[in-house]
Amino acid sequence: MKPIKTPTHKTSPQVKLAVVLVLLTGVVSFVLSLGYSGENRKEYPELKYGQNLLSPECSAKGGFYADAFSLSLGSPSKIYYTLDGSMPTLRSAVYEKPVIIQNRTSDPAVYAAIPTSARWTPPLGDVFKGTVLRAIAVSDDNKKSKELIRTFFVDEKANKRYDLPVIALTVEPDDFFGYRKGIYVLGKNYEDKRDYIRKQLPLDLAWWEYPSNYLKRGDNSERPVHIEFYEPGGKIGFESDAGARINGNATRGFSQKSLRICFDGKYGQEQLEYPLFPGNPVTTFNSFILRNGGNDWNKTMFRDEFMQGLMKDSHVDIQDHRDAIVFINGEYWGIHNVRERSDEDFLANKYHISKDSIVVLEHGGILSYGKKRDTDDFKSLLDFIRKSDMSKQENYQYVLDKIDVLSFMDFVIANVYFCNSDWPNNNVKFWRYRADNPVAGSKSGKDGRWRWILYDTDWGFGYTGNASVNMDLLEKARKMGSTGVIFNGLLRNNTFREAFKERFLFHLDSTFNKEKVIAKIDEFEKILSPAMPEHIDRWRAIGSYNGWKANVKEMMDFAAERPAVQRKQLDEFLNKNR
Repeated sequence: MKPIKTPTHKTSPQVKLAVVLVLLTGVVSFVLSLGYSGENRKEYPELKYGQNLLSPECSAKGGFYADAFSLSLGSPSKIYYTLDGSMPTLRSAVYEKPVIIQNRTSDPAVYAAIPTSARWTPPLGDVFKGTVLRAIAVSDDNKKSKELIRTFFVDEKANKRYDLPVIALTVEPDDFFGYRKGIYVLGKNYEDKRDYIRKQLPLDLAWWEYPSNYLKRGDNSERPVHIEFYEPGGKIGFESDAGARINGNATRGFSQKSLRICFDGKYGQEQLEYPLFPGNPVTTFNSFILRNGGNDWNKTMFRDEFMQGLMKDSHVDIQDHRDAIVFINGEYWGIHNVRERSDEDFLANKYHISKDSIVVLEHGGILSYGKKRDTDDFKSLLDFIRKSDMSKQENYQYVLDKIDVLSFMDFVIANVYFCNSDWPNNNVKFWRYRADNPVAGSKSGKDGRWRWILYDTDWGFGYTGNASVNMDLLEKARKMGSTGVIFNGLLRNNTFREAFKERFLFHLDSTFNKEKVIAKIDEFEKILSPAMPEHIDRWRAIGSYNGWKANVKEMMDFAAERPAVQRKQLDEFLNKNR
């Protein structure tokens, strides 16, 4: 997926100055970490984990408080602690008296003042801040306990400040914001022009392609985090150690980024067991996404989750959603869409099947998960459709035995109705259950047929402007990629044509009924509206609250006008392609 193209990269004076300040801060922090404070360097022994050493006790639970309070820690051993998100060591403060926990909003921002994009702009006004306590007990023989990590927020509204869940992430500052290893910043990859020459990269790339630390991918780009998840009302839902990495493609270039939260055993927990999405029977997660709204980041922040939600009761797989407020090391980080991640673990947990029996492909048959030979079955299917007379019932039936045709129909219908112009050239993903004994006609996904996953629909529902309501994607769907091969072939069969028309009209009358859809948009607007002004001031991408309301109104206008336009386009398309 690519954002709308804009002029090539230029670094603003604000960003240049901020980068210099961050680099200087990093140098000072590094020097202090070595034990320099204007005197001789002080050597510290290495701490090792003591299995029988208990974590410090704490007088208060994490979460929201209406008034400032004194926080007490207790342990038979000496306690070392930090309040800035950094890991406590022997260089950290020694606990000797209660710590005052208070509203820190007027304190200068630390992490929120760090540039996170070539287009970063500083927040408007003060950023709301909590206090992150990280503490360890240390024995006389330099063994350390497991960390105590808690985040505290002080505000006169206490746990009524936000109507949404609150997620507090605690990270080692250098892991996210460090010049060399920080995954959330421009960093060394951005500044090192010699590296561009070595890789033969042009220096006039579009801003979202400019080499930066946040473009790093793979296991080496994952950093340990501690996550506290508070449900609305302030009750702790879960807390856990986990891994985090930047998620997405071109949208990594936005100042606020999507994060993938991973539970893979490296941090002590193989999976998250928690009802993350109310009403969803799936309560086991290997990972989930804290999404920045994708390409809709600067418009409504909910386009994709809204559109996928419309298809919840269809035959296409979707990613469930809920919205939350995220803090990083106690500093307000804005609204994020909490989303399921559409990968092999997602499918395994949803359908209760082994991950090793799943094949996931993208676009024309690119392997996303499985083995290389797993692509052969799909490529053979495409070849059969290209070469066979699909008007013949035996050929049509062969294809029906290979694909879940309702899943394919719903996938095409949704993207066409949404006017998702970044499709089907992008954002095509499908899967099947690969086993020696598939269950014929199974509705549980175990019949071995290909099924489609709806994802990344940000460019739909009027994203590209008011004129998109009249866009006709049916011809594009017939001509592009693997979707086009299958759709074009099946259209030659009268049985499919009638079934496709009936299915599309069903969705227009029910799923896409304009009153129902407008009510759903209104529901999203009411959920996010109280939190939106603070988010807009933090990231300054949407512009203003009134601007956000206008963007939502564009979606409502689309919902009102699209069904009639789509009916006409459907009739014309089917009459033309007999």
